[in-house]
Amino acid sequence: MEIKKDVIIALDFSNAEETLAFLDKFQDCKPFVKIGMELFYSAGPDIVREIRRRGHKIFLDLKLHDIPNTVKKAMSVLRDLDVDIVNLHAAGTTAMMKAALEGLTREDGSRPLLIAVTQLTSTDQDALEKDLLIEKPIDQVVMHYALTARIAGLDGVVCSPLEAGKVHEVCGADFLAVTPGVRFADGDIGDQKRVMTPGEAKKIGSDYIVVGRPITKAEDPVAAYERCVHDFLGTCEEELQEQLPLERQIAQDLLKIQAVFFRPEEPFTWASGIKSPVYCDNRLTLTAPEVRDHVEHGLAELILKHYPDVEVLMGTSTAGIAHAAITADLMDLPMGYVRSGVKDHGRQNQIEGRLEPGQKVVVVEDLISTAGSVLEVVEVLREAGAEVLGIVSIFTYGMQKGLDRLAAANVENHSLTNFDVIAEEAAKQGYIRQEDVSRLIRFRNNPSDESWRE
Repeated sequence: MEIKKDVIIALDFSNAEETLAFLDKFQDCKPFVKIGMELFYSAGPDIVREIRRRGHKIFLDLKLHDIPNTVKKAMSVLRDLDVDIVNLHAAGTTAMMKAALEGLTREDGSRPLLIAVTQLTSTDQDALEKDLLIEKPIDQVVMHYALTARIAGLDGVVCSPLEAGKVHEVCGADFLAVTPGVRFADGDIGDQKRVMTPGEAKKIGSDYIVVGRPITKAEDPVAAYERCVHDFLGTCEEELQEQLPLERQIAQDLLKIQAVFFRPEEPFTWASGIKSPVYCDNRLTLTAPEVRDHVEHGLAELILKHYPDVEVLMGTSTAGIAHAAITADLMDLPMGYVRSGVKDHGRQNQIEGRLEPGQKVVVVEDLISTAGSVLEVVEVLREAGAEVLGIVSIFTYGMQKGLDRLAAANVENHSLTNFDVIAEEAAKQGYIRQEDVSRLIRFRNNPSDESWRE
């Protein structure tokens, strides 16, 4: 899905006459507009058709929330209005969201974008706890709803601009963050509790901003709209270029906390006796909250992208257990782990946690070198009847032996970052010399050959 940032004007008018008179002011452009409940219930589908006829893109903001079958039938009606975006409440459950997608999809496979409301921008922590009896922090609730929407197959969420960046961390850069609650710095915030300016919303990661009264109630609505577009889109491309790819962000994180440590002049000795210029201890990510947050959300993003049908996460013993647990919590999935051997007491389990035959499993590992230990885990799970979709890991050396073993076992691995990227970042950050990079790559290509030390 191609993401194009834009400003959406909320047409908060009570009738068709006011609405069309407002749009008549825009002679030189056709703004993206939002039709909400008040206007739709007043003027009906005809106002949608007329605005569409005039050439505007439309976000139909009706926030559907009902039993799955009712929402499915309602969406099958809305799809024929030829709008660009429709929405519903994520609180309606995964089943409702999946049913909505079915109803919205035309016979040729096309459909409008479907996004979910997480929490209304008029809801703050106090209202969440007192009125809705939800005691979790509001940002945690929003992220949970966002992940649920992503897993259900939706294209994005409506959220506060305060949460837009986090939504992308959790659900991926291609998952839309559509954000109301945007006001000019010199404007009235009205009944919104969680607001930002257009420029701030751009910086934090909003894809679309929805702006109503600051434009519709302005003395010069066209000038207010142009100001908003300038503030939000003015240097948007530059901002996107500054965003680090995930593999480089994780590489920088691991170097910063010395989870990956290079020492080519005084190599470390592995248990096998091999002299290594690098030492990796990803357990350190667990004691660095910001890095841990990047890692676990990154693992969730990999799983959503490559294994959307996953039913259970299984950690490797012991390094993968904590990462599997945290990621499973983020994704609201069951998890377990596989011991390195059968227990010599109790029920003599090797797989800890409930696993039913036929369940679709993703294995969570911290580090892959020659892939021997993680493939033992895969084999144990397969013998138990699980369908192993694949592996996710924090870091891979990319050693040929490991790649060959994974291919022979017919299992794929997706890592947050890899040896080559970390070596390059280490040179950029001054941890090693630039000329050391080629030596490190020679080590990776053939660890048993110590000629890399020359």
